[in-house]
Amino acid sequence: MSILLKITTYAPKIKLLHYLIFSLLVLVDSSGSADEKIKRDYLSRVNIAAVVNNKIISTRDISDRIKFIGFMSSIGLKVMSSKQFKRQVLEQLIDEELERQEIKRLQIKITSGELNSAKNIMERQLKLPKGQLLKFLSENKLSKLDAISQIETNLGWTKAVQIRYRNQLKISDDQISAIRKKIKGSIGRTQLFLSEILIENSMAHGQKNAKILIDEIYTKLKEGGDFSALARRFSNSRTAKSNGKVGWTTFDQLEPFLVPALKSVSSGGITAPIKTNSGYLLLKVEAKKKVTDFDPLKTRVSLLQLLFSSKQNSTEEKTQLKLSQFRRRLENVNSCSKFKELSKQTPDSELQNLGEFFMGELSAELREIVQKLKVGIPSKPLKISNGIASISVCKRLLPKSIIPSRQAVALKLQREKLEKLAKKYLYDLRQSAFIEIKI
Repeated sequence: MSILLKITTYAPKIKLLHYLIFSLLVLVDSSGSADEKIKRDYLSRVNIAAVVNNKIISTRDISDRIKFIGFMSSIGLKVMSSKQFKRQVLEQLIDEELERQEIKRLQIKITSGELNSAKNIMERQLKLPKGQLLKFLSENKLSKLDAISQIETNLGWTKAVQIRYRNQLKISDDQISAIRKKIKGSIGRTQLFLSEILIENSMAHGQKNAKILIDEIYTKLKEGGDFSALARRFSNSRTAKSNGKVGWTTFDQLEPFLVPALKSVSSGGITAPIKTNSGYLLLKVEAKKKVTDFDPLKTRVSLLQLLFSSKQNSTEEKTQLKLSQFRRRLENVNSCSKFKELSKQTPDSELQNLGEFFMGELSAELREIVQKLKVGIPSKPLKISNGIASISVCKRLLPKSIIPSRQAVALKLQREKLEKLAKKYLYDLRQSAFIEIKI
């Protein structure tokens, strides 16, 4: 979760891109010379990238993970070949190995029902029919064992965090009320769509190196560099995999120290590097808008179109006469049923059922017309490429209010707290683990 927001929309995610190569562990009996020879022969053929307690992460593991990421995302070959990207992949592999070892220590089990539910989520993310995940993996020559292992690790780690911090996940009524009050109070205020690039001191091997790197990135951006590409390549935030996109937020949802830097930034602008407790941050204001009680782009409308086109052999005078009659008849229409009847009374016209759409799916030009129309009242005749048309909104369904239920707020706060505690848990595991990086 981005460090930017004190309140963020949480969406549970299966970590598709955290591809796990099967851990390489040789179990040997110290008294068995044959087993010792097997181990020595094996290690002589493996290029070790890191050792995590008694587990090996090989350079092959890194290469296979990068290959999987390349298949599942649009990251360019140049980015994936960089040392910085390979190091990020290795750090993720180390974190995952520590998670698996803790799951094993706690003897946590994953049920078949839990596994199937998680597979269904992955299928929806990949836009696959239900039950087609394994077939998809086989067709694309991706390891089914590794994919299922990654799902199990994610599920097991969530259980481990819940077990450790179960007493710290309680959310009070006052907390829930405060969040809902704050969201209500944001209606009418300016909302920002932000993207971020976060360089953490720990990932850059010190604050000095982090400052050097963020300054280099900022220079590239001022020279016209692509923010999304640089975020994906260098950012240490979880938002890196979505090109640094944080989403919509208001000033009061941000950490206070970020507000002054953003106040003077217009749409499309970028802040100078901002120092945080963990490193340095660059923010881009992708867009601005006023907060409403609901998202107007999620309003669903049902549209009819009456297309009027003159015959090729018709004279200009006859065409204008028919068009004039068409305009007058439109003035008497106040429902979609009358709109349909008009099509029968108007020669050279064709009634077209355009279907149902979210306002956000319409072109900007059509959206501007439709949002001004009342239900059943057709638009004035509009010139289009193949004639003249009138649009009518037959149904308009408003989306739910942006103010969430108390239960939804409680779940969101629990998940946010769980994610923060998970980060602390993993940090503690790293502190007590033997980790040796060989590359």
